[in-house]
Amino acid sequence: MNKLALLTIAIATTHTAQADVEFLHWWTSQGEQKALTVLKQQLNENQITLSPSPVLGGGGDSAMTVLQARAIAGNPPSFAQIEGPSIKAWDAIGILHDVDSVAKKHQWDEILYPLTIQINKSDNGYVALPLTLHRLNWLWVNHSLLQQLNQPVPTTWHEMFSVMELAKSSGINPLAVGEQPWQIAQLFENLVIATGGVEFYSRAMVDLKSDSINSDTLRQALKQLRRLSLLTDNQLDDDKWDTATTALANNQALFQLGGDWILGELMAKGISVPSQIGCYPTPESDGVFLYNMDSLIFMASKSFNAQQASTTANLLADKQFQAQFNLVKGSIPVRMDIDINHYNPCQIQSYQDFKQALDKKKAVPSMIDSMAVNPVAQQAINSEIFRFYRNKQLTEETVIKRIIAIAESN
Repeated sequence: MNKLALLTIAIATTHTAQADVEFLHWWTSQGEQKALTVLKQQLNENQITLSPSPVLGGGGDSAMTVLQARAIAGNPPSFAQIEGPSIKAWDAIGILHDVDSVAKKHQWDEILYPLTIQINKSDNGYVALPLTLHRLNWLWVNHSLLQQLNQPVPTTWHEMFSVMELAKSSGINPLAVGEQPWQIAQLFENLVIATGGVEFYSRAMVDLKSDSINSDTLRQALKQLRRLSLLTDNQLDDDKWDTATTALANNQALFQLGGDWILGELMAKGISVPSQIGCYPTPESDGVFLYNMDSLIFMASKSFNAQQASTTANLLADKQFQAQFNLVKGSIPVRMDIDINHYNPCQIQSYQDFKQALDKKKAVPSMIDSMAVNPVAQQAINSEIFRFYRNKQLTEETVIKRIIAIAESN
């Protein structure tokens, strides 16, 4: 075989290896799929074909279980969606391609928020690519149903419970929520912030301090969660968060409490936001920005080498792509140099609130999806909160003892 033929084969082989990349993720709702299309197009326009591997489960726990199993089996995807401190745990295993060259090219040290850098950069440099910044303490309000009740948007939990009780007595589902541990834990962390404030939340749910967990403040937050559980009858077709959003959009529920991925879902459904469905800080959380971030890790394997990882990451670090992706996703960019004036008003409000929260040290990580604590503790705590929510016989003391045990073994 002559040299020209060998060169042709080598080029074809390289192109084929680069042309197809597998992405493991949990973006399965209508809004998330729309955002994923933006990602797919960004790669396709640069001769890379995306093979998505979606894993059902909006909180990402199932996806992480699949990712771990595949990594152990020696068959990881090319890259994967991930959140929080688990990024550094994956880096410690030595299975990740670093993206330092991409970080230098895109000047991440200069244009990323410091909290973004802390999450995505280890002692080995940047080992993950940050993509979205989500706000979790949003209250989504169906204005039409609220007007039927002739009530204002609640700003305190006392008002919130009063309106919910009125809604229930009027035959209106007061709160659309899917029955999954992470969704119920999301309700709880908002109650903890409202009850004890940012500093208490950080001590109890981020630092897992036993004296803060075993406190009257946390007991009060649990009492509030019990009250919520008695008000919310699950009237959904299934337990997914986006089913809850559909109920909200279809005038079948008054409120939904959750992250701004709900905005992405509403926009994908053609719902006018914030006129039909409004976005407001959850009661008694003004000034607080409860956040998580989506990042991407690039995994070393025989079918995905360092050069392929760098090429893919460079495309997904592109400023214009990240601007468009966040616009559709409902989130705000992790880059400080993206103009969001054309974004939805809820995203603009989120951005403004985030900047103020940074200045006042009121930007805090969510506990529900490994943003604040390691995945083992996070899943265990979420499960305990979920068990308490569903089992009306469980006492606050039982839950507190179990959370302390988890914290002490962490």
